[in-house]
Amino acid sequence: MDFKGLLEKAKEAARSVAQGAEKRLQEIKEKLDQDKDGRPDVLEKALEEAEKALHEAKSRLADLDQDKDGVPDKLKEVSELAKKAAEAAKAKAEEAAHLLRERWGKGRGA
Repeated sequence: MDFKGLLEKAKEAARSVAQGAEKRLQEIKEKLDQDKDGRPDVLEKALEEAEKALHEAKSRLADLDQDKDGVPDKLKEVSELAKKAAEAAKAKAEEAAHLLRERWGKGRGA
């Protein structure tokens, strides 16, 4: 066989392999996109689940934030309780310091 014949055989083999690869690629695409909308079904399902999770999270946040100010109501309640407790502790500490000054002052004068 001459060089031209070998070259033609190689070209035909390359074409055959390319056609086989294209056919296999098309089969894979069809398996990935059963509804034939151009997007892989797995990706569509993942996007749908993400949207559903986002909607559910927004719904839960809305339940936690009835006054719609962006801060969960329970967090504001806890914050207010902590503020009141801190104020009460400060008042007690000031009272205790005042009593100690009085007693200390009386003890020094005696």
